[in-house]
Amino acid sequence: MAYFKITKNSDGMLVAKVQISGKEPGTGKAKLYVKRFYNTDNLSEAKFRKQVDLLAAQLEREINVAYQNSEQIHTKVLTFSELMSEWKATVKANQSLNYYMRVCETEKKFTAFLKERKLDDKPISDIRVRDIQLFLNSFSKYKKNGNTYRLKKDFPKTISLRDLADKKIIDRCASYNLRKKGTNIGINIAKHICEYCNIDIKEYFEEADNTRPYSQETIKGYRRVLRTLFNEAVRYEWITKNPVCSTKIGAGNNNAFLRAVEEKEVFSIAESKDFLQKLDELGDEFINKKTVLKIMLLTGVRTAEMLGLKWSDIDFKKKVIKVRRNRLYASSVGTYEKAPKTKTSLRDIPIPDVLVDGLKRYYDWFKLADDDFEYNLGDYYLAVNIYRKPLGVSTIAKWLESFEIQNGFKHVSCHGLRHTYCSMLLSQNVPIQTVSKYMGHSDSTITLQVYSHFLPDTAEKVVTALNNIL
Repeated sequence: MAYFKITKNSDGMLVAKVQISGKEPGTGKAKLYVKRFYNTDNLSEAKFRKQVDLLAAQLEREINVAYQNSEQIHTKVLTFSELMSEWKATVKANQSLNYYMRVCETEKKFTAFLKERKLDDKPISDIRVRDIQLFLNSFSKYKKNGNTYRLKKDFPKTISLRDLADKKIIDRCASYNLRKKGTNIGINIAKHICEYCNIDIKEYFEEADNTRPYSQETIKGYRRVLRTLFNEAVRYEWITKNPVCSTKIGAGNNNAFLRAVEEKEVFSIAESKDFLQKLDELGDEFINKKTVLKIMLLTGVRTAEMLGLKWSDIDFKKKVIKVRRNRLYASSVGTYEKAPKTKTSLRDIPIPDVLVDGLKRYYDWFKLADDDFEYNLGDYYLAVNIYRKPLGVSTIAKWLESFEIQNGFKHVSCHGLRHTYCSMLLSQNVPIQTVSKYMGHSDSTITLQVYSHFLPDTAEKVVTALNNIL
């Protein structure tokens, strides 16, 4: 029921304070709604009273409709497609584009599966563990048919791959790959190349046999999307238990996302020193490459974080690197910036003196190309090519692999450099909470679960401590 009282404010204007007793949408709890209306049209008190009476009645109807609609939504258990449609909007607003595309792909495949089983129009509570398990098992029968062509022979010397990259027909990384026969490339791109260069597509390209079974990691990706979605159904109390959690992939029964890092995936301390020494032996013409690889080894940043670092993120006085953004790639939009994956990924990482010195020399190298460089630090990324242009998302991995092969190192990936950074800190008895902070982990238990075997053996210290007490 609506109740209102009309008074005058300090300026002499008529003000109506309206109070309406109603119920809160979603919870159904009693709630008192309060709203003020001002006589901005300079009506007489009698006319203003009539206006407020109408506005109060309208507001009361809106409150009742909002409660009734929320009750209807709360009591109705949505179908998979309806819940997915709601959840996707949140994913698109808060997650990376690559994850959003994975969600869309999972939605498409699972919806088709539900239609086959006549579950697409049923409430999500009707979908059981066995249904989801059969969906995951079905990928052992499917094949991914690649819609690609393969390069049969080298292009004529008159064709400039750099020109193709400048015209945005191919990206810069693809231009290097097309120098090799047998390279696979998308059909549409191959057609654009042949049309632009006026060459016969059948002469230079053949259809590639790119069929292969789905990998377990891909299937796990679908499973993770479904698990998160069904958690929403649990949150709405439509189901009491997430059915995806009872499924498994492959013959094993362990679907844990985290696993311990093996020693072959990291450099030892001796190998790390040798790695840094070989980087220092590179000439100044490779200063961009060696600085980027040094940063990754000596700060443990992720590849996307390295690609997102700008010169404004370097604090030479405090000797820290500030991680504030990721640079990612999605086929739908190309390269784009996004905030780091978690709140704890926003962090300031201390850097050793050897890296500070290297960054200062790298800073001077940037100044050679732009006299106003020091006034525009926020415009320049650290990970660049020799033309000071931002790197592609796969370029650092190619630099690292090439450097390892040329210098006889075992293969350690870009993420392996991050693992190496963590293992070095733990081996030097840096507290686990500190290591977790600089790694950007959301919880130190993650660091322990993945890297605990790199902790020094403390059995002797334990025995000594007990002997001292006793």
